[in-house]
Amino acid sequence: MSAKIFKEIKDAIKTRNPDLLTFHDVEQVDYDQVIQGLRHPTNCLEQYAFRLHWFAGDKYLKVVMPSALHECPGQWIIDEISDALVKGIIPPVWIRKIGICASPEYKNFTGEYKRYTKEADLTIIPLLGPDWTKEAQYPSVVLESGWSEPAEQLDRDASLWLAGSGGQVRVVVQVKFHRRQNRIGTRMWIKRARPTYNDSYKTSIETYEILPPAVDPVENPSITFEEFFAGGCPPGLDPGGCVTLDLENLRVLARRKIINRGNVPDE
Repeated sequence: MSAKIFKEIKDAIKTRNPDLLTFHDVEQVDYDQVIQGLRHPTNCLEQYAFRLHWFAGDKYLKVVMPSALHECPGQWIIDEISDALVKGIIPPVWIRKIGICASPEYKNFTGEYKRYTKEADLTIIPLLGPDWTKEAQYPSVVLESGWSEPAEQLDRDASLWLAGSGGQVRVVVQVKFHRRQNRIGTRMWIKRARPTYNDSYKTSIETYEILPPAVDPVENPSITFEEFFAGGCPPGLDPGGCVTLDLENLRVLARRKIINRGNVPDE
């Protein structure tokens, strides 16, 4: 089975088609052999962009080959943070105390999520005080984008980050594209973990219609500095301050990418 899965993934990585593969009932030994093949230097696959999601307990493997459309939500979040820096909403103390990067591999999840592997599309990783030289064990904010999947899988993706990190991942942003009558639409979910007084956390979910826009305008969401730094803000940074995520900016960017690929936005 592992040889068949490996070939299918390798072909998709090289041809960029399809851009999403899913495999069910994959045994751990088969996954290990597939990973060994994908990472082996003689196969020269590291030069291509691809992201792995392994749900060991569910025997479920997902492989994503990101496209320009897939990557645009990450560009949007970086733009929103950059805009807040330029406008002085984010103070200078933020600089070099938090990092933004694409898809490092995480496989240090705890509890029922041990042996799981996840690569987000964008991760925001705070440094730890008091000297601000060591990265946190988990990102504080992650973005996952791509083609829409069943609600159960979206919940599973978010739970791996939130529960698998014990609530150290504070915010999971999911931006998903879907086809409807030859048009491409976009929807976003923001799932949060908020600490409680008993060393636990509670979760919440927000849903935003991007394309087509909601009939009634909604307030733009935001991410607080407390969430960005997972509760460990450096001195001089107000935990209650926030970066607003302008939904119209995402709408404009997604619309452009959809048109660039020869499709029609759902509006």
